[in-house]
Amino acid sequence: MLPVAMVGLVLVEHGPLVLGLVLGTRGAAGSLFALFSGALLSKVRKSTALAADGLVQVSVMLGFALGPDAAAWLLGLALLSGAAGSVSEPAAGSAIPLLVPGEHLQEANALRNIMGRTMGVTGPAAAGVLLAALDARTVFLIVAGAFAAGAAAMLCVREEAPGPDRVSEPVTANFRAGLREVVRRPWVLAIIAVATVQTPATLAPGFTLLPVVVAARWNPARPGLVSLAGVLAYPLVLLGLAAAVPAWLLLAGYTVTGVGFMLFGVYWYTALQRAVPQDRLSVVISVDQVGSFGLEPVGYAVAGALAETVGPRPVLVGAAVVGLLTTLVPLAVPGVPRLADSPAEASAR
Repeated sequence: MLPVAMVGLVLVEHGPLVLGLVLGTRGAAGSLFALFSGALLSKVRKSTALAADGLVQVSVMLGFALGPDAAAWLLGLALLSGAAGSVSEPAAGSAIPLLVPGEHLQEANALRNIMGRTMGVTGPAAAGVLLAALDARTVFLIVAGAFAAGAAAMLCVREEAPGPDRVSEPVTANFRAGLREVVRRPWVLAIIAVATVQTPATLAPGFTLLPVVVAARWNPARPGLVSLAGVLAYPLVLLGLAAAVPAWLLLAGYTVTGVGFMLFGVYWYTALQRAVPQDRLSVVISVDQVGSFGLEPVGYAVAGALAETVGPRPVLVGAAVVGLLTTLVPLAVPGVPRLADSPAEASAR
């Protein structure tokens, strides 16, 4: 809902150049601060961090609603929103193992994934309806109310505080330890590398995910293989866009892609939560976020520039080729098909 409201305010008053700068600033700030946020989260309650993010977003929304329309003001608010929002994914992902028994992690991640994908579609739709009926500044006030309600809900979550050893540990030491958790597991590093390439190279050119409810209780022996097989559907969709196949076939492809990415999200987070020590989990998730989305703004810019010079079809075909290769190659990395350490590695740790 927030990006749509930004479009309604910034595009009308400043045009597409400032809009791109505002959205890009917000996304870049989220990526730049994600690693620091992940390391800092081991020192505080995850629910408290999420509540603090919500309160900052309330102030940002009020700034959009009631503040001046100067471009510098809007960029400053976007920077603050992105920096504060950088805690949300590491905090939410690392909080689930604290709140849910280990045997129910997959179901919890499935519910979170489904809700996230659903809100990713219904939120912009609701914002579009509101913008049609109200002015953008009023919509920001409504969004501020939603953030305030979310922050209040987070303050009601009962979560054990981190131990004194974690509170006193330097942020840099925790960050280095979290990075070691990533590097020592080839399957984690390989999947993050896949996302680093695929987000700008295959998702950015044309991805619009449809909400799909998936039965997350399916527990295959090789979740990594199943997940990457589902991801393979998207490069085929890109080829379909390039070949101008019928609309119903594209819709079917997007539906299959939605299922694939939802399965991947469920299995990936469940695997991380089971394999990585709790006190390092937020760092690992923050590394994943930076690897997955840090280059996304570059992908949008490059895709647009290439489409302007060589046309959309070569861009879509190139994106599809990159998607196919980067999905298949990681299957050769130990641990990727199962999304887990080998039994020998697990026992050694």
